[in-house]
Formats: sequence, C-alpha cells, structure tokens
Amino acid sequence: MGQQRGIALITILVMVALATILAASIAKHQQFTSENTAYLMRQNQSLLYAKSAEAFYTELLAEDARSNSNADYLQESWAKPLPPFPIEGGVVAGKLEDETGKFNLNSLLKEDGTPEPEAQAYFERLLKRVGLPAGLSEAVIDWQDPDDLTIGAAGAESNYYQGLRSSYMAANAPFLSAEELKQVRGFEGKNYELIAPYVTAIPKQGMKININTAPALVLAALDDKLDVNQIQNMIEQRQANMEYFSNVSDLWNVAPFDQISTESRAKVETLLDVKSSLFKIQVLVKLHDRQRQFSSYLMREDKNVYTYARSLAPFNSFN
Repeated sequence: MGQQRGIALITILVMVALATILAASIAKHQQFTSENTAYLMRQNQSLLYAKSAEAFYTELLAEDARSNSNADYLQESWAKPLPPFPIEGGVVAGKLEDETGKFNLNSLLKEDGTPEPEAQAYFERLLKRVGLPAGLSEAVIDWQDPDDLTIGAAGAESNYYQGLRSSYMAANAPFLSAEELKQVRGFEGKNYELIAPYVTAIPKQGMKININTAPALVLAALDDKLDVNQIQNMIEQRQANMEYFSNVSDLWNVAPFDQISTESRAKVETLLDVKSSLFKIQVLVKLHDRQRQFSSYLMREDKNVYTYARSLAPFNSFN
C-alpha cells in the first residue's frame, strides 16, 4: 500500500508539473501573440500616419501647380519642412525635396539608346567636382544601353559584372532609382556617397535640371571655370531676397554665370529648366517610443500628382 501511495504521489506531482509547464507555455505564447499584435498595430498606424503626410504633400504640390505653373523655387510653401505635428503617443514630421534639381542619370542616353554628348559632358564635370574620375560616365552609360559592348576603357557590361564574386548582369535599361548606381563599376562604397546627393533617376529622359532648386555644386558643373563658393553665395543672396529665375535665359545675366561663353551656354541650355516634376518625401513617425521612416516619390505632370514609388528603407538623417 505504501509503495502504491508513493507511485500515485509521484504521478500526481508529474501531472502537476506538466500542467504548470503547459500553463506557462500558453501564457508565454499569449504574451508573444499580444506583443506581436501590438507591434503590427503600431506599424500599421505609423504607415497610415506616413501616408497621410504623403497625401498632404500631394495636395500641396497640386495646389502649387494650379496657382503657379511658370516656375518652381525654394521660397514656395512646398519647400518648407513640415513642422513636427503631435499625434496621440508621438509626433509626425516630414520634408519635401525636389529631385529635379539634381542630374538625371537617365538623361545620359537618347531615345535610340546612344549616348547624349552634352549630358555626358555635364555628368563628367559633375564627377570631377565631387572628386571622381570623369571616365566613370562610360560605366553608367554601359549600364543602361541595350548592347553588350563597352563604350570606353572605363565602361563595363555584363561580362565584367559576372566576373565579380557576387555576380549579376548589367541592367541594360534606364535607372529605376539613383541607388542602383551602387552596382555600377566605379561607384562602390564611398564613391557612391560622394555623388549621391547630386544625382537622381527620373523615369523620363526629357526631364531637365531645375536651376532654381539645384545645389551649388550641380550648377558649378555647367562650366569648369565656375567657382562653387561664388554660386553658393549667389543662391543664398537670391533666396534671402525672394528672387528666382523665371526662365533659363535669366541665369546668364547673373554672376558668375555671365562668364560662360555663348557656345558653352548653347550646349547646356537644353538640359536646364525652371520647373520641377519629381519630388521626394521623407516622413518620420515617432509612435510610443518607436521610430519609423518612410520615403516616397511624387511625379507631377500637367498639374496632376501621383505616387511614383515608395520605400520603407531608413534614411541617414532627417533635418
């Protein structure tokens, strides 16, 4: 009898232990489920806040096009950062950046797939301005052109990229985003970081650089003789005076651009404009001590604005 009672007691203890473990497992699973649900709810909520900011900027750009379709410049309301807006449990902030003020990588080729000489020369001057070899333009052209023949010693087609440790093929198509440049020969690592602030990938080849929103270094690439510091001072002075270029011809009447020869002006003038078509939004959502970043690209055509691309990839800074 004593032995049977001992076995029964051990059995009961084992059953109690198993029940305790099972209960603990269920509780832990419920906790994980609750945390995961809360996390997903926060993520979805952050995304909705970000899309609301995107809708705000979309309407802002549409209204700007309706009220002033002649020129786009940095003194307009769309160019001002969105002040931090309080929300329940956090804050939303955003800024809108004109991508048309940068050099369009897709302008390096004509519609027939051959290099565009003036755009290539402009890009090569820009490369030299940031401290990179001008010949790297050949690799960028080879990345886009439809053939598998390099256009120069610095060019690279699929046979080059297939020889790398992590092999891949050349796109043989226009750039979908400027970050694609990281895959192009010569733009690995820090080289890409040097040129990144000054280039974009506007899907349509005919879109030009807005001289009202272009940074000083992009404008300095108009001619090798230009001084970037002089240009920066000119930009700051004109912004302080609420001045902007209503047409490209006005640029040649302002120092230091009045030093550029008539021949050089004719070569670059076809690449310039005073209107913008592609904009990048960066939105920062802080919600319940968590931070979420959201980027999207807005295309404006004929006073209509639509979303061209979206990204949840984090960006380096938010000023």
